[in-house]
Amino acid sequence: MAGISFELRKVLRERTLGSIVKAFGYSAVLSAGPYLISILTLALSFYVLRQFVSSDKIVIQFGVIVTYLTAFSLILTGFSQLMITRFLADRIFEKKYEVVLPNLIGNMLLNMILAFIISLIFSVIFFKEQGAVFIILYVLIFTIMCGLWIVNVVLTGFKSYKFIVFSFATAYITFFLLALYMARYDLTGLMFSFFIGQAVLFFLLLGYFIRTHYSDKIISFDFFDRHKIYISLIFSGFFYNLGIWIDKFIFWFYPDTSIQILGPIRASIVYDIPMFLAYIAIAPGMAVFFLKLETEFADYYDRYYRAVREGATLNKIYQFGDDMILSARSVIFDTLRIQGIAFVFFLIFDTFLFKIFKLSLLYIPLFHVLMVGTYLQLIFMTLLAILNYFDRRREVLYLSILFAVSNAVFTYASILLGPYFYGYGYVLSLFISDLLAIILLRRFLDEIHYQTFMLI
Repeated sequence: MAGISFELRKVLRERTLGSIVKAFGYSAVLSAGPYLISILTLALSFYVLRQFVSSDKIVIQFGVIVTYLTAFSLILTGFSQLMITRFLADRIFEKKYEVVLPNLIGNMLLNMILAFIISLIFSVIFFKEQGAVFIILYVLIFTIMCGLWIVNVVLTGFKSYKFIVFSFATAYITFFLLALYMARYDLTGLMFSFFIGQAVLFFLLLGYFIRTHYSDKIISFDFFDRHKIYISLIFSGFFYNLGIWIDKFIFWFYPDTSIQILGPIRASIVYDIPMFLAYIAIAPGMAVFFLKLETEFADYYDRYYRAVREGATLNKIYQFGDDMILSARSVIFDTLRIQGIAFVFFLIFDTFLFKIFKLSLLYIPLFHVLMVGTYLQLIFMTLLAILNYFDRRREVLYLSILFAVSNAVFTYASILLGPYFYGYGYVLSLFISDLLAIILLRRFLDEIHYQTFMLI
């Protein structure tokens, strides 16, 4: 954290318009880089690779399969993501550095073994007609993705942003270049290329973690110790990831809003494209959120709790606490402002952008609705991040469950109400989740000194 914060503050210290733009671009790359690299590479692949395969259907099948693999691997590893990151962070705080690497590998292997078993059973049952090669590639991709999400989330928690961005760029360039040659083998060739790309990403991230964390043990399962983990984090990670994907699943599997792609795999021609574009649109807000969190809030947070631990005067503690609260509000409001500007930009130029990418203008009304939804999701993510900073695990769990359940219920209701209501279930669920998150965060901040000293 300190290294990234120092670099961003160094850039901002110049106090020029250029330095602000530079810091914003730097934070945009570090915060949104991995997901933008993966999304934009896959989007570019759709337009380029269709010239090298026997039919457009092959590229569509590949894109949908990758989406499913990503969704299910994130949901499955959601049980471990927050839990293992917190476990390892606590061990580092205790200066037990030697247990970090073996426990990461132990948790990663546990997820990969479970992923292998589940994907093998699923693919053997539903993909018999695709042949053994397809089944093997499907299982290998799902298994390795479950492993890399674990390593990625831990490195993200440890603020290794630069190497993560470098690894994603290297991996997806590898995939794209290899796919240009392997596309002649249609779906199997694209799946093989994607597997190689994910393997490169996985081994880059794992290799970096091994190089930066020494241990004389290879594998350990200390995270099974009930007294060293937080059960709430296990379910918070699962429900948060489920909440992100549940509306997509409902649109995919509701007959009137989806089509069959391959075996049991379906896609929504109505929902998927505008949702894809809406997620790209939140990159500016993510950049500002990251910039404010790393250059300002983290500093005030450390200063306040250091003053508490080291026995500073009461006046100093109150002063630092007020500064931290104002910084937390600044993170939220600045994120809202910048993403609001981006929202207006996309509203003004939506027709132009859709024509550039040769997309039907019929998607624009739903795109507007889903942009509101991703805007609210960015707010939700910001609020959860701040609550996690303050270790409000119970609130985060309740909010994650509320998001997942309400998104499922309201999305299904919106489908039953008809096409004019598509997307509004997603928006309503996030509006309610954001409202409750704001109430819970405000209540905690109003009692910050009481809560802090009661936990000591």
